[in-house]
Amino acid sequence: MVRTTVRRFDVELVSRDAFRRYMAYRGQSARSLAAAAAHKGVPTSKATIGHLMSGHVKQTSPERAKAICEVLDVPVDALFVVKVSTVHRDVPSAVA
Repeated sequence: MVRTTVRRFDVELVSRDAFRRYMAYRGQSARSLAAAAAHKGVPTSKATIGHLMSGHVKQTSPERAKAICEVLDVPVDALFVVKVSTVHRDVPSAVA
């Protein structure tokens, strides 16, 4: 086994309350926001939006955050902050 180190970029929701307020202001439900984000080419489910709204999930992909913010017509940095994670994985070594 070989241990590899990978840097992963995620974005974290700054405030679930602010997120819900932006959704209400734009007249978006979890279902309509998920559909609009998916229409922009980023697979998004109603459950994903619901988990962000509830605070159960705080992180998502940068692409999804961008699509959500485009639908809500808000700058990405108003709702999300970039998080860099270092992930260590054990992968099988190549047999020569």
